[in-house]
Amino acid sequence: MSRKKIKYIHLFVWLFAIFANLPYSNIGQKIPVQQAVTYLFAFLYLMVVFYIFYLFIVPEFLEKKKMTMFFAVSFGVVLVMPFFGYTILFFIKAVFEHSFSHFYKGYSPAMHMSGFYPVLTAAVFGSFFRVIINWFSTMNQKAELDRQKIAMELELLKSRMNPHFLFNTLNNIDALIRTDPEKASSEIIRLSDIMRYLTYEIASERVELSREIDNLRNLVGLYRIRIKDPESIEFEATGDMSVLIAPALFVPLTENAFKFARFRSNKPAISFRFDSSGGIVTAEIWNYYQKGSGKNGEYSGHGISGLRRRLELIYPTRYQLVTGEEESIYRVKLTIDTNEDKMHRDR
Repeated sequence: MSRKKIKYIHLFVWLFAIFANLPYSNIGQKIPVQQAVTYLFAFLYLMVVFYIFYLFIVPEFLEKKKMTMFFAVSFGVVLVMPFFGYTILFFIKAVFEHSFSHFYKGYSPAMHMSGFYPVLTAAVFGSFFRVIINWFSTMNQKAELDRQKIAMELELLKSRMNPHFLFNTLNNIDALIRTDPEKASSEIIRLSDIMRYLTYEIASERVELSREIDNLRNLVGLYRIRIKDPESIEFEATGDMSVLIAPALFVPLTENAFKFARFRSNKPAISFRFDSSGGIVTAEIWNYYQKGSGKNGEYSGHGISGLRRRLELIYPTRYQLVTGEEESIYRVKLTIDTNEDKMHRDR
């Protein structure tokens, strides 16, 4: 649910609350100004209680599953808030009566408890409203993620059915059959592994990082046979490969690197470095490109925007994607925190 829609819902709820309480406020029936001001500040005070729970207590405790702390803090806040509410009302009374003597005259435990129920009502509604908004946001996010997943699977299906990549690869393998049959056989197995991965693994929400890295190695391997000098490509993967990650996240970055790389002089022309430590997965990919050709601008808009949308849906607030260029080198660094996935898996 978008922030704009949430703001409209808040506005509607408060306007409804104001008009629903007007018949009981006596406003418009020649009441003193003091009564109108008292009503206004009492209403604003309950709004404060509502947003204390909506913005702070529920996100800090309830959403983080700290149930004991949530109930303890909620009880404490609801218990003391009537005192501050009555303090505001006594202040308004003192201002209108021009006397601050005996400021808390008439304040008693019974009066305090009479303010307990409005405060409790505002607290419950603030908590309930936050939970409902989060639920709708989660459902919308899940629906959007499902749509993105279907779209991604369709795109991958198109790429599998697109003969361009297969023709180039098969032509390269055909040339190898005459010169190096053993290597040609291994490349056919590599191509088969890629197709198997894209057919079966891509349907999973998460795969082991080792499987993703193996698929990238195979993909890079097929690109290698097009290039005369294998030293032009550098590939390194270190750390814990057992962490789970969304499949095919690095494929667009790999394809872009090869599409726009310059292999003429610099070695390596492309570098792939992957690392996993403490649940943090880092991918650093850079390649030389022809400066001034305009390809670097193409690169930044090719596949990156779609990848960002996937990351926003799958890893909101848990990823960082940084792109940049310097001295004919285009760099991409993607960092993903997979620890939350691990916690869900352990439960």
